[in-house]
Amino acid sequence: MSGSITWADVVSLFEARNVALLGRTIGLGLGAASLALVFGLPFGFLVARTNMPGAGLIRPMGAIPLFLPSLFIAIAWAPLVELRGGLAAALVLGFSTFPLVALFSARAFERIDAAKEEAALLAGGLRSVLRMELPLVLPSALAGASIAFAFAVNDFATPDYVSSVGPKFNVYADEIFASWNVTSNPGRALITALPLIALTLLTLVPALALRRKGNLATQGSAFRAPGPLDLGALRIPALIFALVPLSVGALVPIGRLFLEAGGLPAQMDAGGGVDIGAAWATLQDSFALALERAREDLANSILFSVCAALVAVPIGLIIGHAIERTSRRFGRMLELLGLLPLALPAILFGIAAVFFWSTPTTADIYDSGAMAVLLFAGRYISFPILLLAGATASLDRRLEESAAIVGAGPIRRLLSIVTPELRGSLAGSFVLVFVFCMRELDSAILVPAANHTAILRVFNGVHFGRDEYVAALALLLIFAILLPGALWTLFAKKRLEVLR
Repeated sequence: MSGSITWADVVSLFEARNVALLGRTIGLGLGAASLALVFGLPFGFLVARTNMPGAGLIRPMGAIPLFLPSLFIAIAWAPLVELRGGLAAALVLGFSTFPLVALFSARAFERIDAAKEEAALLAGGLRSVLRMELPLVLPSALAGASIAFAFAVNDFATPDYVSSVGPKFNVYADEIFASWNVTSNPGRALITALPLIALTLLTLVPALALRRKGNLATQGSAFRAPGPLDLGALRIPALIFALVPLSVGALVPIGRLFLEAGGLPAQMDAGGGVDIGAAWATLQDSFALALERAREDLANSILFSVCAALVAVPIGLIIGHAIERTSRRFGRMLELLGLLPLALPAILFGIAAVFFWSTPTTADIYDSGAMAVLLFAGRYISFPILLLAGATASLDRRLEESAAIVGAGPIRRLLSIVTPELRGSLAGSFVLVFVFCMRELDSAILVPAANHTAILRVFNGVHFGRDEYVAALALLLIFAILLPGALWTLFAKKRLEVLR
């Protein structure tokens, strides 16, 4: 794409409109990341380290807002509140990404040595413990907030929907999309996206450094896992606090979609009483219609996402292992390269796929489902690379060194030593790639092979006639997204190690 850049494209980068859009996008990202930090850090502490009621159940449920398409959160709240424009987009994206901070923080709190905590408790109680632990956990929390910022500034669908129901709120991703729609010039699209790519990298690279610092800050050779802290009279207020982001980001949106699928809002708008029997019948009809109209799209979403995860996870294991087992300089270079797909705006990723693959030589691939698999696997391969690199770092090198001494080659060591030890992280990486592929919208809008998916069907339905059927299809998609993680938890009897 860079070969198509002209001097006129470079000059256009400094137009006042682009500068203003970049400033507005940075503001959106800061707002979303700040909200994610404010709710995510205490949430992670409460569910991981305290005797808050229901902490064991609320902890896995806290990941649901991240797994839901942020578009669904927006469409669920739009009829309920008057907030519109940038504030609404920041709130939606903040509550959607707060699980990132919560997950990083929870893992960091669990790595604090019990001996240090007990000493702080004796010195000054719970307040003293928090003063001691916060500096240790803050790097991990800021790493999560940095990733939340990167997600927010690259989001296209949520600001687009917010603009469709209220005042126009353009962000930088809109300009990338518009530059391609108007000119179909890949060079113009790329040069337009460069500031956003640079901004994302400037966010994600420090996030990796912060996470590494958070991982290493609290571990010692005589580490002892800490026990739950007693909140005393604060147990119920803590539960109420934890339920706020969970309700805003998951429970209310899912509940609202059920009400819409049952036609209850339409009944209330008509001025009549609520007829539960009619609502139940409408709910059944809505799901039946959704399955009838969109069965193929839903099947495509599942198939593309499973195949993308099957492609991305083995490659992620190889590269992630190499990051930790090669020289430090080469490993850091691999880590940066592994970060690049996540740093590219999804809209630009879709444009690049169209530009690269829509040629006579590759037309058969471009028109097939394989294109969607390649698009999704490439888009989210960063997750298994980075997560499995972190998991590999926790393994004792001596296991592999001993196997090498007795003649085991690198492939055999990877398959027989590393893979069994990382099965929880491998499953978590698979689920994470699957989930994000199922909810991927921004890049899929532009690639015809990826248009035949459930999320695209919901996106079109929301914009061109939202009704009970669209709500039912959104619920079916949510069910398909959450099912793999739920099955793992049910049968494996342990948490997915997505943030080891």
